[in-house]
Amino acid sequence: MTNQPTKSVTNIWIIIGLFLAVFVTGVDSFIISPLLPALGHYFDASIPQVSLGVTIYAICYALGCLFWGPLGDRFPKKKLITIGMSIFLIGTFLCGFATGLATFYLFRAIAGIGASLLVPNIWAFIGAHFKGQQLGIVMGITISALSLSIAIGVPIGTLISQLVNWHMAFWGSGFLALVAFVVILVTIPSEAPIQTERVNYFANFIKVQRTPNAVASLLTTFLWMFGFYLVYTFLGTFLTNQYHFNTAATGVIFIVYGLSNFAASFIGGFVNNRLGIMNSIRFNGLASVLIIVMIGGLGTKLAVLIPLLVLLALFQGLGVSALNTFIVNVAPANRSSMMSFNNACLYLGLTVGSFTGGFTYASYGFNTLCLIAASGLMLAILNTFRLRLKSTETR
Repeated sequence: MTNQPTKSVTNIWIIIGLFLAVFVTGVDSFIISPLLPALGHYFDASIPQVSLGVTIYAICYALGCLFWGPLGDRFPKKKLITIGMSIFLIGTFLCGFATGLATFYLFRAIAGIGASLLVPNIWAFIGAHFKGQQLGIVMGITISALSLSIAIGVPIGTLISQLVNWHMAFWGSGFLALVAFVVILVTIPSEAPIQTERVNYFANFIKVQRTPNAVASLLTTFLWMFGFYLVYTFLGTFLTNQYHFNTAATGVIFIVYGLSNFAASFIGGFVNNRLGIMNSIRFNGLASVLIIVMIGGLGTKLAVLIPLLVLLALFQGLGVSALNTFIVNVAPANRSSMMSFNNACLYLGLTVGSFTGGFTYASYGFNTLCLIAASGLMLAILNTFRLRLKSTETR
């Protein structure tokens, strides 16, 4: 009994460290957007050339998730998290020292590789360390860090670039990563991996493929993210074309969306524990489908569009935190592999959604784009009926 308060305090610091780590990897993805003009001027390059830094980071993240996954089940999570954070920290700091476009690309690749080892193992550690209703609460709080990074990543980058210079944006991000690294290093206990025997590298891919619910869960993530990012990627373009907003006005709307999503994700664990994980996935997914259809049909009225975006942010925040909470326990013996593959499916959904949206928006407009997005999300919800529930925790 005397150790319980100490354990609770330690868990609070663990959550703080994990929250900061997820937040800083998210910020690193979004902070570069407002820095593009300054980076282009410094490197004497065009905006498309400089923006490849974002693409390189995303590609290395997605491919890294696939590569690291099987290795993640053979080593303690703390070791993997600290190594991933170290690589990410080094890559981010070095971006601030880049003197040419080639070295900038290289350092962005290093940061993406570090993030691909770090983030999936954070989800895997949460799934192994926290149990029962506590798992859903911690998962929701940690996922909310990504929402917060979406809300304030661009404003932070803009502010820093205006007040100081673009170098400080990466150094500041690196410093925050260093703080998270220290907290994680001190608080996270060392835990032995579940998979202790040495197995063939590719055996983990086969094990995950044969695990009940694994493939169906990954397909759900892909379809969900395809539908969501199909709309989200082109929302700013729609706002600019429909309402003739400038960058600042569009940014305010994204901040409102991000903060709403952050609030929903933060309390997602409490709400999902009341609804049941699977009930929450389906309810919030169906609500998102309805809201996206309404955005496509009624989005020409700003007074209607903004409340709809807030509602979409709330339903998405609750739904995604519930989905991650379910998936983290699909393959306990291969949790790192499963969460790595899940992150890869997330980025694959983002990539396919963004690509599909490019020609859909140009040829058929935002309303048709929303209908396709709603269809993708609906397929994700229908796919959940293939999942076989194993406990009352996922009722």
